[in-house]
Amino acid sequence: MNQAYELRQGRISFTKLLSSGNVVVNNILFLALFVLIGYFALASSHFLSVSNFTVLLTNYAAIGVVAAAMTLLMIAGHVDLSVGSNIAFSGMMTALAVINFGAAPAVAIAIGILSGAFIGGIIGVLCGILKLSPIIVTLGMLSLLRGATLLVNPTEVYGLGDTFFYIGNGAFLGIPVLLWIVALAFLASALFISTTVWGRYIYAVGINPHAAFLAGLPVGRLLLSLHVITGAAAGLAGVLLAARLDGVSPGALGMQMELQALTIILLGGVAFAGGRGRILSVMAAWVFLAVLDNGLTLLNVPPFVQLVASGMALVFAASIDAIGTYVAPRLAQRRLVAEQIEQRRLREAKTPEG
Repeated sequence: MNQAYELRQGRISFTKLLSSGNVVVNNILFLALFVLIGYFALASSHFLSVSNFTVLLTNYAAIGVVAAAMTLLMIAGHVDLSVGSNIAFSGMMTALAVINFGAAPAVAIAIGILSGAFIGGIIGVLCGILKLSPIIVTLGMLSLLRGATLLVNPTEVYGLGDTFFYIGNGAFLGIPVLLWIVALAFLASALFISTTVWGRYIYAVGINPHAAFLAGLPVGRLLLSLHVITGAAAGLAGVLLAARLDGVSPGALGMQMELQALTIILLGGVAFAGGRGRILSVMAAWVFLAVLDNGLTLLNVPPFVQLVASGMALVFAASIDAIGTYVAPRLAQRRLVAEQIEQRRLREAKTPEG
């Protein structure tokens, strides 16, 4: 059975199929990250310090948790543009549980995560089961959740206690707790997508959901689960931000974080249409955006210029997505043709001369 037939039958691993395109995309990202670090290191003597890198990664820990989970959803061909508002809603639920009801920290954290997961479940039913457009549904949820957060409590809530302060600002074994959490989030996503059967299903659904359904894959349940996981990650991010700030501002918490998450994921080479992406590259993109934001702050760049830079990063991410979409299938096809030619040459060499 030749590889072309195996490709049509879906028996070639997606890693083999997309590896060539990923190499191109990843090289662009890592080169850009290297250049960015070099520039800021020359421009500011404080940039390369251990303390500065700790701060810049800690400040981006919450969005890293969201990106780690949402990467799985986007590889499957769906997107959640409501995560920023979900962060605010879940953070407010956590804060109110502590301040108004005197809940124990563990209970309040569980309430925050479950609030996010519940919102993700609603989106999952609408998009994964009922097959509504994820973009339209999550844009609607973005406004709905922000308004709901302000309706629940329109004023700031602060003073969450020592446990939350430790989570947001403390350290374990000399490493900030937030960095442990974001590292575990990326590790869990990487292990899930590379070692589980459902991890392989994610790529299949992203490449062709209809074909995956005809092949007997649980497409609806998979998408529902991924939306719940993304919602739970947004809930956890809300808890982490509330702990970091020791409070919640309903109108500001999580603002534009859906764009940050989308930029990180696209910058990491994940195809917006689904079917392509790696967790390691998304993690590198997370570092890239954190470095960009921190470096511009160290150089005292005005906030509106930083906003321009963030927009340019999103455009750059879209360019990487386009490059990967164009390059990956062509390089994969060339690789298949080259392997078929080599196999034919080997068969001819083994055939005894008549």
